[in-house]
Order: sequence, then C-alpha cells, then structure tokens
Amino acid sequence: MKRMGIGVGVVALITLGVATPSAAQELQLGTWTGTLFPPDGTGVAVTYEVGQTDGTLSIVMSTAELGDMPFSDARLEGDELTFWWEPGTRVDCALQRREDGSFEGSCAAGNGEGAISMVPPPR
Repeated sequence: MKRMGIGVGVVALITLGVATPSAAQELQLGTWTGTLFPPDGTGVAVTYEVGQTDGTLSIVMSTAELGDMPFSDARLEGDELTFWWEPGTRVDCALQRREDGSFEGSCAAGNGEGAISMVPPPR
C-alpha cells in the first residue's frame, strides 16, 4: 500500500511538471494585425511580429509610415498584455484579451492617451 501511495504522488508531480500552459497564458506566434489610435484619434493600420527571443516574448510593431518599433518588457499575465515602446516619448500600454483571442487596450504617453488593438493570425 505504501508503495502505491508514493507511485501516485510521483505520477502527479510528473504530470504537473510536463503539463502545458493553458491557451489563456500563451500568445500565438506569427504576424498579427491591428490598429493604433494615437491621442489625435486617427487610426493607423499596423502589423505585429510576435515571437520569442531567448525564451522571452518579443513583439515588433510595424507601420508603413514609421517602420519597425520593437516593444520593451512585453509580458502576458493571465489575460493582460503589457509593454512599452519609445518613439520619441515613452508609451506604456495595457491590453486585455477578448473572447475572440484579440487584444484591445489603452496606451498612455506624455502627450495623452491612445488605444491599440491586436488581432491574431488565423490558425
């Protein structure tokens, strides 16, 4: 009986150790699309390259007008995605996951608050 209890405990620990994270905690890698709304309210179409660099989430936003803008400290915690970038002044963003897997949220900078959306690539 004692051996069976130990065996069950070991199996439970192994299962926990190899369990994959839930989809709610992952961010699909690839090319995302979306819209950036600066404080003036004029929407700009953007793309995002979502990947990993040395095991860390990396996101680079691109626009036809401004080129590539890498995000710093990109973090997904639960359903909240946070990051910042600096196109002259620091812009801090906090986005919330929506039911369809996209993200929407606000970005604050010294010159006001804007909004941003991210739509994942098709699976």
